[in-house]
Amino acid sequence: MVFDITFGYKKKDLIFDNFHFEIPDGEITVLCGHNGAGKTTLLKIISGILPSTLKNTGGWFVPASGGLIRHFSLAEHIKILGAETNELYQEAFELLGAKEFEKKRVSKLSAGQTVMASVLTAFASNRDFLLLDEPYASLDPVNAENLTNLLKKRKGTTIITSHDLFLTAETSSHIQFLKNGKISWINDKTDITVDELKEKYKEFA
Repeated sequence: MVFDITFGYKKKDLIFDNFHFEIPDGEITVLCGHNGAGKTTLLKIISGILPSTLKNTGGWFVPASGGLIRHFSLAEHIKILGAETNELYQEAFELLGAKEFEKKRVSKLSAGQTVMASVLTAFASNRDFLLLDEPYASLDPVNAENLTNLLKKRKGTTIITSHDLFLTAETSSHIQFLKNGKISWINDKTDITVDELKEKYKEFA
């Protein structure tokens, strides 16, 4: 997938100016960068939440906060969505322990449960293209690993933002760094270690 983007909250203050962003179809791409680098803004643009020069991609955006209706439960979100609960959804439901919280209002969920509910809703949507903003940030190590394995099984294109370099290396070899509205580094190795990634982060992020 190829994206060419020009965007700014003010016309004279562009965050992305003729920004070129390319990711492999059907794979997971992890986008890294310091706070304020524009990672979340980029996902919002690609998903169509923020208007830009980009055409609608049909991507399903999962914000770091979850983005669900707070007085609804996971079960109600799935019902409203009217989506088929596919095989991956069922596996994710079991693996992430959603039975424990599926009928609780989102407002009553922990931060980690909220993220898991949001990811489950995204899986149930059957969208080919998912955009996940910091999905690992609120998850314990076990559920972070479970989510990584589920994303690897999913058929479709995924963009993830992350500050966790260990999980970044575990999730995908398709890694890009964003800095000052530009892609500053793209990993070209099939396998990259966390130590190598740390050195690249110091140099390019």
